[in-house]
Amino acid sequence: MDQSEKNTGVIKSSTAPAIVTGNAVIEPAREIKVCDEADVVVVGGGPGGMGAAVAAARSGAKTILVERYGCLGGMATGGLVTAFPNMCNDDGVVLIKGLNEEMMQRLRDRDACDHPPRELWGSRDPKQVAYYRQLSMFYTMRGMVNYAVHVDAEELKCIYDDMAREAGIKLYLHSWGTSAIVDSSSGKVCGVVFESKSGKQAIRAKVVIDSTGDGDLLPGVGAGFETDTGKGTRVSHASHCFWIANVDTAKFDEWKSTPEGEKELQARLQEGFKAGAHPRGAATLLPHQEGLRWFWTREECDQIDVKALTRVELNGRIKMRKTIDFLRANIPGYEESYLVLSSPQLGTRGSRRVIGDYMLNKGDADAGKTHDDTVALFPRGGSGGPDLHVPYRALIPRGVDGMLVACRATSMDLEISEYLNLIPHCVAFGQAAGTAAAQAAQAGVGVRDIDIKALQADLKKQDVVLP
Repeated sequence: MDQSEKNTGVIKSSTAPAIVTGNAVIEPAREIKVCDEADVVVVGGGPGGMGAAVAAARSGAKTILVERYGCLGGMATGGLVTAFPNMCNDDGVVLIKGLNEEMMQRLRDRDACDHPPRELWGSRDPKQVAYYRQLSMFYTMRGMVNYAVHVDAEELKCIYDDMAREAGIKLYLHSWGTSAIVDSSSGKVCGVVFESKSGKQAIRAKVVIDSTGDGDLLPGVGAGFETDTGKGTRVSHASHCFWIANVDTAKFDEWKSTPEGEKELQARLQEGFKAGAHPRGAATLLPHQEGLRWFWTREECDQIDVKALTRVELNGRIKMRKTIDFLRANIPGYEESYLVLSSPQLGTRGSRRVIGDYMLNKGDADAGKTHDDTVALFPRGGSGGPDLHVPYRALIPRGVDGMLVACRATSMDLEISEYLNLIPHCVAFGQAAGTAAAQAAQAGVGVRDIDIKALQADLKKQDVVLP
């Protein structure tokens, strides 16, 4: 930089500009600086990415985590999707433990979560089921009281920071992982390119874990994937979450406590929907957040189409403002309420799902199929059924070496994705992938060549429930 550049603050670009040719733009080839190296690099710091990075680092691997926002947690924090649902089976046995349960305990230690008492998990007592259903749609499932947790998003951000720091994970926040690096001689994935305010940079790694949620790295490595999210399904919708504060909950509860009041409430809410508001909400259920209510909109869209995402984001804020205006004017207890926060991240549920060495599917799940390489055990959603066994092969993209997928883009069909791409389930995917990646990196073998029995033994030591 010469003296004139210092005085004016102007810095000349070191790269040639892109060239416009008709309707296309040609970007000149350029070298990308390798800014770091690791045994394991995880792209995406949501529930799956946190599970993967913490597990890998605690297993002794040098681990880097790349996250596009300024906080960790993804949907559970930035998305304001503050519910960890469906963690016990029909017998009330907790199946999703390990890192996920450690996170819940850390929240309990901070008085930063709420859930039905442990002794009621699995209860089918009609009075208990009715009581917890009216508290939260997540607290009951399959006609029983479920182990589901509402969390404080701000406390959870800090807890994720603590866990990353304690494990020795190197973080690159405000960094969008855009593509994987593939070795030209072996064809193996060996790192990732990311964009940030510092420009385009690269990280080399022995194993890459895609925990972006949307499988953002899959197209660039030639992995097959599905994008069908159906019509009217849960995963076909994106949500815009927001909080309304200063609700007089006592006044509201008294008004709707009678059968007549509840009937009138439902009638008025339907009027709100017809008027373009979206008064679908729930109490936050946390003692220190009295008067705070959680609301969300829903809209079907292609969740890897930037135009569709922009539309849902803008429509969400229109509906948010119509909702607060409607509630103030029509619902007792909301007269002095106000908007306090809307989610920095759009609540996305479904997009790419990798085609892995094994694809979880409804037929096998209904039949209670087991696997020798099971790395996670999940309760069934919906109408119930056998506990679902997740094989390690579902984390490996078919035909790709050096990469694992641990998020809602894990290999599963649409019907299974409807109830398996939830926050605690993604943590479990991540814990299995991170532990496996560390083993592969340390042994100098491919992700398909690790010792499955050793992986399962390590997961059990981490309090993961396996058959």
